[in-house]
Amino acid sequence: MASTGLRWALAWVLLLAACDGDASPDAAVGSDAAVDASTPPPDAPPRPMPTCEALPAVSPPACGSGPSALGSLLPGPGDPGYDAALDAEARRRDRQFHAIHALHTGVNTEVRVALEADREAVRTFLLETDGWDLEAHAGRAVHDMVEWRKVAGAYGGAGAVADAFRYATLRDSGAACEDVDRAREHVLAAIEAHHRATAITGVEGVIARGFIRTDVPGAASIETVPLFDASGAPLPAEKTNGTWREDNSAEGLYPEYIWEDSCSRDMLIGWVLGMGALWEVASADPTIDAALLDRMADDARSIGHSLMQVGEDGYDLEIHDADGRLTFHAYLHENAVDRVYLPGRGVNGQHAAMALGIIAVLARVSGDAELARYLHEELIERRALHEIVRENATLIDAGTRSNFSNYNMSFTGLWLAQRYLCDDLARSAVAEGTSALYGAEGAERQPSSQAQTFYDFVFEAAYGDATVTRPLSAVSEPAYARGLASLTGFPAAPFFEESVINCDEAEIAAMTCTAIDGETTLTLLGEVGRGDELVAAEALPMALRPPSNYHWRSDPYRVNREADGTSLFPGVDFRVAYWMGRHLRRGE
Repeated sequence: MASTGLRWALAWVLLLAACDGDASPDAAVGSDAAVDASTPPPDAPPRPMPTCEALPAVSPPACGSGPSALGSLLPGPGDPGYDAALDAEARRRDRQFHAIHALHTGVNTEVRVALEADREAVRTFLLETDGWDLEAHAGRAVHDMVEWRKVAGAYGGAGAVADAFRYATLRDSGAACEDVDRAREHVLAAIEAHHRATAITGVEGVIARGFIRTDVPGAASIETVPLFDASGAPLPAEKTNGTWREDNSAEGLYPEYIWEDSCSRDMLIGWVLGMGALWEVASADPTIDAALLDRMADDARSIGHSLMQVGEDGYDLEIHDADGRLTFHAYLHENAVDRVYLPGRGVNGQHAAMALGIIAVLARVSGDAELARYLHEELIERRALHEIVRENATLIDAGTRSNFSNYNMSFTGLWLAQRYLCDDLARSAVAEGTSALYGAEGAERQPSSQAQTFYDFVFEAAYGDATVTRPLSAVSEPAYARGLASLTGFPAAPFFEESVINCDEAEIAAMTCTAIDGETTLTLLGEVGRGDELVAAEALPMALRPPSNYHWRSDPYRVNREADGTSLFPGVDFRVAYWMGRHLRRGE
């Protein structure tokens, strides 16, 4: 019979061959971040539970008095090195996001704009005006121009992070009163949307995969299924990766919405990513109604206690659904590989990072003592998830067939753990795992060379040991430069999903091509990427990449993609990274 170690190795080979990932050698962590993260000896007395530092009270300058210098990683208008053109591009993307994508739900959705005349109206609205009302500019109702798609947690949460950090940045720098007030309204809408995602399921601790309004173009063809049949058996009989349901909230609060069940790992961590940022920015802000924060705390507590449950297989960290079953991709335990549990000490570094980050946020947001004890005594002291992160963060590496959704989930978990864990020892181990996953300077096919700004800025937080209460103690200037270059390389808003063909058939046959800029030479590796995609040996600069609804989960080595030009991407990938950079503070 195969050993436990061999079974783990075989499971990882099968998993990564099917759904892929990417790895790296060690890279230096900033000296100020390095704390002894060794595991205490077995006979050592239990470490006391760390006390979380309270968030500092918010006392911003008067709106309209700025710009005040904030000392941000990404300079603002009051800081030296400020890039006005990049700031203007961010504002265009913010305007597009709220005038179109988040117009009805408060959070991220993708849309389709079928008619060229309407696409041109969107272009002129963004490029020739500075307004926030597309209907007033176009002389047509947005309903008549746009078809909305669903809200999905992975991107809804990322957009909420951008809105939260944008509000805090504008508020704390004394920006124009109109801009601060508008940004606050966007935060309030995102808070409401995050509550809707939990309340609409009708079951405490259950959160929707996503939702959509039924009274706007885009939802008419969706068919819903009851949670149970007449005998009380769950429907459908075989669990799927998302079934649409009618509003199940206790008081029928959302009759104009339907929701999708079977919240998966990536959707859950997206919602929690948004929840952490919203709590961080709103909890010490006297202009935010405390009742909203109490409601957010209740939602966080319910989700956290649901994840604490030990299931029939003997494992916790499983995502539960409103029909009483586990969701299709429910598994966050360190012993799980996709949907299978393996015995022995768990080694799934991706799951360990995600679990630490998710529970750290839920414990902080809820203020729940039982969740805090579970995080410290069970996940850190007994199971040493932080050590699993340090040892195994790189196991998602599958070379050219890497699944960049795994990278996005891993870096999201690492960001949350770094920012919201109160335990210096555990956080130091997480920082080492982040450094290992990011890769050594100049390493090939590693995040450090992939021009993915989100990865660069998550690494910066680990390098400088930045937390929700502490600024960066050090900055990796090479990582910062890479992150900035990718942000400035994004195509200008509006970003329609149009074909990008860098390499034609003759060039593919020759295994080398000149990219669409007429200058960049790409060395091709063939159709060896995930899903047999054609990939290059080097990551493409952002300006040359095929379109993506979220670049941080897309393959940066992919060279071609065809599209019809009607989908309008919300740019939430740009927005989350840009406003993270503006919100992260450099130390003195």
